[in-house]
Amino acid sequence: MRVRNPDMGIYGGNGWANYAARYFNDCARFLDGAAWCLQPGATALVVIGNSILQGVPIPTDRFLAAIAETRGFAVAGIHVPRETRVGSSIVESSVRAGTANGGTLYESVVELRRL
Repeated sequence: MRVRNPDMGIYGGNGWANYAARYFNDCARFLDGAAWCLQPGATALVVIGNSILQGVPIPTDRFLAAIAETRGFAVAGIHVPRETRVGSSIVESSVRAGTANGGTLYESVVELRRL
């Protein structure tokens, strides 16, 4: 992602790559807090939407699941209750129309069990 649109400064690939890295660092902090709060055997259901940054699909649900496994959770499943997201922020976007490099937005429920 960093090599995409370098001429756009912080709005190019480098800025979005930093954004994505910070997002997943925040996911790790969230999971640390959830692990601290939940008793062993407890279930956490995390609703998360994927993303497309600089035309690169980001499967945030799978990344969250991978991070969770390093933070004291077992992944019981990733469930997709509906295949597309809707909302005012994407109504006119190429992502909504499915023309953004073939990527579409969706939401998942990541089911985690505290070990």
